Amino acid sequence: MKYFKKAACMAMVAGVGLCSTSLKAQFLGGLRIKADEPGPKGQWMIYGSFDYSKTNTPYHTSSSVGTDAVAGVPLGIGYFINNNDVIGVNYAYAQDVSDGHTVYKQNETGVWYSPSVSLGKYFALIGQVDAHYVWGQKESEVSGSMENFNGFRLRAYPIFAIFLGGGWALKFKFAELSMLQTKVKNEGWTKNYVAGLSGSTLGVGISKNFDFRKKSQP
Repeated sequence: MKYFKKAACMAMVAGVGLCSTSLKAQFLGGLRIKADEPGPKGQWMIYGSFDYSKTNTPYHTSSSVGTDAVAGVPLGIGYFINNNDVIGVNYAYAQDVSDGHTVYKQNETGVWYSPSVSLGKYFALIGQVDAHYVWGQKESEVSGSMENFNGFRLRAYPIFAIFLGGGWALKFKFAELSMLQTKVKNEGWTKNYVAGLSGSTLGVGISKNFDFRKKSQP
């Protein structure tokens, strides 16, 4: 029950943060697209990023692959319920390899909600809330064997979007408020909290909108 209360508290804080972001956008000239105006209502969107890095030294080799360990910009699909709000599901994966063997793997998937305000024709300020189930394996510091873990992540963050045309957009995540809790069997919970702006909260992704509706004949 105490974990549920913490999750509910984080969700409330995240909601307040997104409202604050929306209000600030209004002062910057941000506007919500009206229901009777042309917009993306009814369209589908896919988005995300995927990274690979490798380091070689005379004594050590390491690599990482995925959407990064903190799920900076997960892979997702969403649906525009109106011209400004999107709901969907997303997935993130991360894997770290050291000297030829895997030391860490993490998966997470869940639902997300994203409101936005327009900042002119080519820009938008977006808020996003993720609620994820997390699972994976990590190398034990004691035995050296891989141990299974699971948990959850709640997260809210702002995104600055640049529209490139043809339904494409660049997305820049620049801050974060999140809670990640994971647990290995027979051990206590490991808790990670993030709040603010730093290198670990930055992320860049790309999105594409698709309209599968039949076009009406003129």
